[in-house]
Amino acid sequence: MKIVTLDKKMQKRAAAVLAAAFFDYPMMQHYFPNAGKRRRALPWYMEKTLACAMRYGEAVTMEDCAGVMFTLPPGHVRLTDAEYIKCGFLFVPFVMGFGNYKKSNECETFVADTHERLMNGREHYYLWGLVTNPALQRSGVGKALLKTLVDKSDAESMPVYLETHDKRNIAYYNQFGFELVCEATIPKHGLDLWCMIREPSSTQQ
Repeated sequence: MKIVTLDKKMQKRAAAVLAAAFFDYPMMQHYFPNAGKRRRALPWYMEKTLACAMRYGEAVTMEDCAGVMFTLPPGHVRLTDAEYIKCGFLFVPFVMGFGNYKKSNECETFVADTHERLMNGREHYYLWGLVTNPALQRSGVGKALLKTLVDKSDAESMPVYLETHDKRNIAYYNQFGFELVCEATIPKHGLDLWCMIREPSSTQQ
């Protein structure tokens, strides 16, 4: 499996993979409760998310876009509103609807504040997202992508942080050395959140 840096030529295709993989994800269902609107809006939303990762962090994929991983680097794991706007999120309230946008903003703030509290100023990589094309589940794509980040974090003695809204993901990430450090429910929204940290191998030994 050849892993390549995501570029603009592959961005729409990668966004479509993300949209398919995240279609039933609890957070996306919460932000886009209408399934028809979610189907139409998610490719656009994911394309802008990837634009942020490509500009401020890193996004990698396979040549056939079988999977996508996007991360933010140590020292820049929380993007500002201005940075989101530069990547095309100015129109997200119109795409989501203003009520859903307010809801998403409250959830994102809670998630980011929790991330900040748990890492407490520690330098780290932020695993923002990792997906496999739903048609290629259990093919080793996710493992191959994640290994590039794990190897980098070990080489730099740098921890990796992630959060998920799907409890089933905990066991998957446990296989790669991630440990659950926090379980929470976002106030007012009832959206569950699990936060995990992987310490570099030099720390684990």
